[in-house]
Amino acid sequence: MKFKYIVGLSVAAATFATVATPLAVTSVKAEATSDSVSNNCVSVKAANASDTKTVVNDKGVSDKAWSNKLTKAGYVFKLAKNVATADGGLYQRKNGLLKKYSLKHAKKVFAKNMLFKIDRAISVENGSLVHIVSQNGKYKFWTNFLTGTYNVNGHKKSLKPLIKTEVEMITNTSKEKIAKKLVTAEKLANKLKGSDKKLAQESITQLKQWIDNEVYANIPVLLIGNL
Repeated sequence: MKFKYIVGLSVAAATFATVATPLAVTSVKAEATSDSVSNNCVSVKAANASDTKTVVNDKGVSDKAWSNKLTKAGYVFKLAKNVATADGGLYQRKNGLLKKYSLKHAKKVFAKNMLFKIDRAISVENGSLVHIVSQNGKYKFWTNFLTGTYNVNGHKKSLKPLIKTEVEMITNTSKEKIAKKLVTAEKLANKLKGSDKKLAQESITQLKQWIDNEVYANIPVLLIGNL
């Protein structure tokens, strides 16, 4: 699953609400913010389907396991600029409907520059969705996995060389070169100290899972927003 394919799925996921594509979304409690849902959302019909597996190459990763991995990272995500410049990108789910917040509302939330955590991830036919919760607990949304948020740790200067190497492995490096790139990534991680080293080593572990099984759920958390 190289870069063009990843982006293609991300774009498809970003536009899923306006096309007749069945979504792998199960019923969840309605999410609300302090603003009126009726004023900030438009309703879009969503089909009910199983969301138990993300499957590529006959291998599966449960959405529950994926959600747990993302939640463990904590409040390290912010809304991507895409949310405030594209046609929305924040959604609510209620009574079998996906409700897309207006671009005006999305821009308002984006301007608050809040930290979020991801507490749930689900597979959809053309990509993936994540449920995010603000650190103050006031804002809760569904958004797109690769285009809706970014990991703030991915902007740390000390981690940039490692991130660059990992992104190259995922997006455009042939399988023949991956082993060499992995050695480079491990050396870069071992040179770091303290919390940076811990983040890097966790990312290497997740990268190895990606190498074994190239599915969304195995993309290193550190890379969200850098692909």
